[in-house]
Amino acid sequence: MSQERINVSLDFGASIIEVGILIEQNQQLYFRFEPSFLESDLDISPFKLKKTTEILLSPRAPFDGLFGVFNDSIPDGWGRLLLDRKLIKSGKNPKEISVLDRLSMLGKSAQGALIYEPVTDEGKSENERINLDLIAQESEELLKTGNASFLDQLYHLGGNSVGARPKILVNYNQKLNQFSTVSQEEFEPWIIKFPALNDLKDIARIEFAYYKMALACGIEMSDSNLFYTEKGKVFFGTKRFDRFANKRSHLHSACGLLHDDFRYSTMDYGHVMDAANRLENNLSACEKVFRLAVFNVYASNMDDHSKNLAFLMNENGKWRLAPAFDLTFSPSPGGYHSLSVANTYQEIGKKDLLKLAAYFGINKGNEIIDQVKETLSKWKTFSSETEINKKESELVEKTLLNNLKK
Repeated sequence: MSQERINVSLDFGASIIEVGILIEQNQQLYFRFEPSFLESDLDISPFKLKKTTEILLSPRAPFDGLFGVFNDSIPDGWGRLLLDRKLIKSGKNPKEISVLDRLSMLGKSAQGALIYEPVTDEGKSENERINLDLIAQESEELLKTGNASFLDQLYHLGGNSVGARPKILVNYNQKLNQFSTVSQEEFEPWIIKFPALNDLKDIARIEFAYYKMALACGIEMSDSNLFYTEKGKVFFGTKRFDRFANKRSHLHSACGLLHDDFRYSTMDYGHVMDAANRLENNLSACEKVFRLAVFNVYASNMDDHSKNLAFLMNENGKWRLAPAFDLTFSPSPGGYHSLSVANTYQEIGKKDLLKLAAYFGINKGNEIIDQVKETLSKWKTFSSETEINKKESELVEKTLLNNLKK
């Protein structure tokens, strides 16, 4: 039965905080804040969902009638594919499933701290054995044919994930090098990625090398690692930054925060810098976004869309830029970045970056650019340490060397 009403709450780990109610009526979505939440210092979406006693009508675009903060919870790409295949398997038409149905299916498993009730899919609770080789094989089969023998396990492990690439969300003990699908002491929440059909052969090693380069450039990232299998394959994994022990943080993408249609985006890094400054109330926040922009420009990470930048809010209502993620070699056919720099999308260079820095009063623009370029010029070292195959390493090197001239 289709959901017509969803209760929205925040679960930071210690207690549940009621936020409001989502209601569907006459094919329109409405939201009303709980009076107790209005009295709190928390603000789940400061720019597009202002706290008010009024009943708010959700905008039709760009998120199928949802406010961006709730759309951030709904899986896209791989997660949506898994859910749609599961629905078809159970005899349901995915096109007839409303956004409230999808939120209800997520329940308490959505990314960040938002939870949705009533829950219509509790999922599994027993611990399962994780075989990365088998998951990779099944993921590839699903992408190629639309079918998989272990669809239920794939959905359980990755059905609430976002992003296009296949992935699983598991708990990992680094000391024991063991996985768990249920919460256990000394196990931390991690994301393990698997290659898409058009990925480079060594995409996992390349992303790990980029992780190391980003850290060397002064960019904050969550702990990451490479995972090796019995069959000699290797996959990239990273620790989740919206989970810590039994605590959760509220996660809001730049896409959802600013209501950007990331597939047809007109967003500039300047918009993200402005949002960071307003949320953190500190100009140093702009510098963090600027440093990331410089890295993405020179490292040819052109899939730098607004869903790949995010902010975190803790239980005290304090916001900060989330650690960077999805940093890898990702050129586009036409050489266009997803986000512009000073309104430039193609052939972005130092003059565009300095224009952006000047607008936000970043005095260390030249220094940051030089530091990032110096680090990226050492690609051969990072590549060698990560044992990337020669052909793909040279492909990345050629691209980076060309970028560093700009």
